[in-house]
Amino acid sequence: MASRYDLRSAQDLDTSYASLPGTSGTSVIENSTPLKARILNQNLGGCHPSRWIYELLHNNFTVCDVFGRLRKTELNTPYPWEHPHRLMINGNQSYSTNSTRVLSSVCVDCHFHFVFKMSWDERHSQESCNPQQEQWPPSDARFPWHHLVWVGQESQSSPLVKIDDRQRNKYYPLVAREPFACSAGPCTFSVTLEISEPRMTREWIDLLLDHDTIRKNVRRAKEQDPDRYAAATDDWALQAPLNLNTYLKNLLEATSQENARSISKRNKRFFVLFGTRCFEMFRQLEFEETVDVAEDGVDGGTFTPPIPPRSDNPSGATDLGTYRAYIEDVRSEVQCIIHRGGQPAELCTPGLHADLGCAEVPNVDSVLVNITRYEIMGVLPNQPKEVVVNAYKIQWEMIPDKRKALIDALMSIGNDLNDEQLNEYAVTQSSIFESQVQSQTNGDDGGLTNQALLFFELQPLNDYKAQSIVQAFRRKVAQDPSCANTARNMLMLISQASTDDNYTAELVMEYGEGFSLPTAKEILGLSDASGFGPDTLDDVKEKIRNAKDKDAKTTYLEAMEKIAEHTNSTGLKSTVSELREMHGIAVPDGSSATGASAQAANFDLPVGLENIGNTCYLNSLLQYLFTVKPVRDVVINYDKFKLELTDEKIKERLLGGNKMQLDRGEAVVAQAFVQELSDLFNNLEQSDKVATRPSQRLANAVLLSTGTLLKETKSSAEATTESQPPPLPTRPPPGPPAKENNDVEMITVTANDSRDPVDTASTVSSQTLVEEDSDRSYDKVETSPTTTEDQVIDTVMEVGQDEDVVKISRTSDRPMEISEAVEKPKNGTSQDIESTDVNMLDAEEPETVDQKVLTALEHQKRSSGTDQQDVEEVMGSIINRLQAAIRPSSVDESTGIQFEEIMKTFFVTTINYTKKFDDKTYQKEISFDRSITAFPAPKGSCSLYEALGRNFDQEIIEEDKLSRYTAIKTLPPVLHVLIQRSQSMGSKNGNPVLIPEILYLDRYMDAPHESLTFRKRVESWATASRISDIKASKAAVGSTIPTGPILESIGQEEDAKGSIAAVTEDSEMTDGVKIVEEDWSFDGTVDDDYLLVGRPSVNSVTSAGLPSRPKDIKDTETAIREKMDSELRDKEEALENYYSKLKSNPYRLHAVICHRGQLMSGHYWVWIYDFEQDVWRKYNDSNVEVRRSTDEVLNTLSTSGEPYFLCYVRDEDKETYVDVPRRRRPAPPSDTSFENLDADGDITVTNSEPLKTSESPQELPPAYSEQNSD
Repeated sequence: MASRYDLRSAQDLDTSYASLPGTSGTSVIENSTPLKARILNQNLGGCHPSRWIYELLHNNFTVCDVFGRLRKTELNTPYPWEHPHRLMINGNQSYSTNSTRVLSSVCVDCHFHFVFKMSWDERHSQESCNPQQEQWPPSDARFPWHHLVWVGQESQSSPLVKIDDRQRNKYYPLVAREPFACSAGPCTFSVTLEISEPRMTREWIDLLLDHDTIRKNVRRAKEQDPDRYAAATDDWALQAPLNLNTYLKNLLEATSQENARSISKRNKRFFVLFGTRCFEMFRQLEFEETVDVAEDGVDGGTFTPPIPPRSDNPSGATDLGTYRAYIEDVRSEVQCIIHRGGQPAELCTPGLHADLGCAEVPNVDSVLVNITRYEIMGVLPNQPKEVVVNAYKIQWEMIPDKRKALIDALMSIGNDLNDEQLNEYAVTQSSIFESQVQSQTNGDDGGLTNQALLFFELQPLNDYKAQSIVQAFRRKVAQDPSCANTARNMLMLISQASTDDNYTAELVMEYGEGFSLPTAKEILGLSDASGFGPDTLDDVKEKIRNAKDKDAKTTYLEAMEKIAEHTNSTGLKSTVSELREMHGIAVPDGSSATGASAQAANFDLPVGLENIGNTCYLNSLLQYLFTVKPVRDVVINYDKFKLELTDEKIKERLLGGNKMQLDRGEAVVAQAFVQELSDLFNNLEQSDKVATRPSQRLANAVLLSTGTLLKETKSSAEATTESQPPPLPTRPPPGPPAKENNDVEMITVTANDSRDPVDTASTVSSQTLVEEDSDRSYDKVETSPTTTEDQVIDTVMEVGQDEDVVKISRTSDRPMEISEAVEKPKNGTSQDIESTDVNMLDAEEPETVDQKVLTALEHQKRSSGTDQQDVEEVMGSIINRLQAAIRPSSVDESTGIQFEEIMKTFFVTTINYTKKFDDKTYQKEISFDRSITAFPAPKGSCSLYEALGRNFDQEIIEEDKLSRYTAIKTLPPVLHVLIQRSQSMGSKNGNPVLIPEILYLDRYMDAPHESLTFRKRVESWATASRISDIKASKAAVGSTIPTGPILESIGQEEDAKGSIAAVTEDSEMTDGVKIVEEDWSFDGTVDDDYLLVGRPSVNSVTSAGLPSRPKDIKDTETAIREKMDSELRDKEEALENYYSKLKSNPYRLHAVICHRGQLMSGHYWVWIYDFEQDVWRKYNDSNVEVRRSTDEVLNTLSTSGEPYFLCYVRDEDKETYVDVPRRRRPAPPSDTSFENLDADGDITVTNSEPLKTSESPQELPPAYSEQNSD
């Protein structure tokens, strides 16, 4: 019998009454957020916001254990904190935006700080909970109030709050951070509560409230200097908090350090209220102290406050954790002391209720609040029935194992409220629930289903959503990995009992083919983690070692396999295989643990490249270069371009625009690289596997400099020869001496050893991301310090006045390979060493440079295969190797620069122009570069044209009084654009750059300075600069609300108050009870007395002496805003019109190399466009995917900070310079079953000579068939 039923009653009742929550058939929108997603990983209930606020103020959350943890923590606080908190607004730290709200508060009584950080998805703000959705009878699809669920429980073994030490500093002594999310389906609201300790110590407060000491100081001062202290009274003893409050107020209001108001230590009030006993307090407040001891022994120095910079927050609010926020916090605590002395405080609790979309419940009985029925329902006593039922419906899904208790609580609360409608609703819910339990229990298979539910710790009556069952399954397997097979069987029982196909499908996905990714993550403790790094791997290995049986070990290994499959991590797959072998656990049938190179290929897709140790950046470049015809031609037909390895030819070869001298070691490595690249390109065309594996020799040739290779060979040899005979000349690698006579034959081994050592990726030293939104790439976090050893910047500078060019060389960024890097053989004979194993006669022969570098290429390690380099650096290394391997095809007679196919294909010529303000002509500097650079916007997105403009457009440098710009002199057929995402302090600029399919470069091309083209370009620079200024002004204006209406309303209020001020002034000043904040003026360093300025009279200044108040402020502001908008539209239209005519140099996008991660770590992949088949392919190490839609790909690339290296090709030459080679299909097997039979079936004997075939070349295999987009 099925376990899911149509619960709608046949009676004429509203479906809301006659159906249990979630079964009315009403569809509900589900909007997810990262915090909200964590609700599914726990079986915790939530509560109505009114109860949430009540529990917070009374230090007793039903679910969140933050106050329990605080009770176990030794806190150095001035007052006890276990009392009902009275919160008031703290400083200038609260603000609102379209998607956030921050409310900063402090408790009047204990000085603890409570910050409420609220956020929601602006796109779904209309779907947030809203009291206007309240209705009766209730509906499953309406959510009038938030239902807040604590989502801070990450795992049972880890602490909830992990607070950085920097967050526990003096400025922000944070003790707890607790996130809560609204569990209503459509709502994206969340609130994070941050609790921090008081800023003032008990000692400070005692000093301010030490009335007896202050009175003694006053009396002593009056006795010593009666004239100066004639106005002093004992009332001064109560004014220390008021004075300190004013000091801090003036500090916060000061606009610059020059306006800072110093406090003289001899000041009358400061001397008696604070004096030397309080000096340390002002030092802790970071006031700058000066000491000036007079003859009378009294310090006449000063305390000067530092003036903190104002926040650059668009809202103007103070940033938490700053010095300004700290001073605001201290001032708020001082005000709390004043309020406790009798001044009434305005509490912010009503505002907090409004922010959370609820109403405060008056006269709450604290005894009833903690009764079980209100705790489990998450409401307060006396809340209306609509609130109760709303909470009941949500709790039904949050805590499915307590549904019977929820119905009992619903009935009890109905009795408490004595509400007829609520009682009727509760009785109906109870009746339906009991009847369904009974019917399921009596069914043929109901008993098995109930047993399965109980196995997952769920109460019978299978009205659970599929996701709730799945979550229970995950919890069970994570808690007890040895029961995984039993849990799968139980899940199968529940799925088979359902008649809902979608419901069944969701459950089958969990037990059908291994674990799902979320289940695997929960088993391994990665539910809330972002990576599978070294620490995680160690933890999992420890779990496997400690597992109580083989079934538990198998569960962990299957979960690891799922992670490896999802991330396509060959390193992790290898680790799983090793662990299986170590623990004697066989690979299950259907496992995907085999590598990509062993899998049969889809011949419609290109061949992927396996990652051999954090070489995703190299794989991306190799895949791209395979599609560049000149590169492929050089590599495949290398003999046509090969540089002869004679000393004369090597000496003559000069590389790049700076004509860099080539040495022999560099030439040898370059030729080895091209040979390895040729083998790889052949494999990419002929392989019948999903992916092929680049050789470690190829990777070493690119990623290690020749100097490094020679240095390593030298150091290895030295280490060996210290105590052992020297190695044979070509033995790879140098090692201990041989033990047998046969080893003497090793002298014949040459450096052309074809072995391809496998350098498996080290999972321990890399980190594989396992986020849900992974694109199944090998998402490694590969960290290593950036090295510039191989970086080559091919440039030559020509400096002169316009056409009068004087050539000078620019220093190369690449270190020259010098002969000293090779160890010279020592003269003399070697010592006679007794040995029966080795004939040492040949050891005297020195190892050549060729042998040394080739040997090092075979055996050099790259830090266990996990170094990662910048893709632009690696591209430079590849281009340099290719150039060093081939001879020049032509030489520029005027400059001596040698050109070959690589330089002709990729190198762009640019001119850097510089001119001082007083000069009439530009100086220029000509450069040959392998790419041009684009700079993303500091904030927000920008177009590629804008990013390139930051490199090419005019820049005014005021301090040096000069202007400069860059222009392109000549363009190559294949143009590389580097999006420079490196920023200062080692951070990455992840702002999106809008990438066009066609890039027009006319606006950057060089033009004579007297030409009309250049004059128009100068005008465009001015227009673009003005547009930038207007946008900056609009952003500044948009971040503040219009002040006109406010100023005008204030002016009207002041006019009204002025008419009654004279009447009320005297009465207020004589009221002895009312405390008025005084306007204190401060002494500077002069000896003037501290002056108490009384409350000014409104008649002290005549209105005739004041300027007239400005009028029509609102209209003026509106007009200015409209003018800015109008000018911006006009300027943008003019600039766009100018650019629209510049389309003579179109380049079409061919490839995009992307990077995800941090600046020094992450993962690379490449998108390559196939012009012939009109498809995009994503090459992600071994994995190759296809996308048909260019718009879809460009939208993906233009909305993230992942694109890093763009490859464009001149539109008219794209067929000449780029294509995607076709994979060669194997010849189909011939059908020979009947080829030798005649018509009667007899065997026919034929001549064995092969038939003559056409002399025309064999037709190439067909092109890739078009792919269905996925």
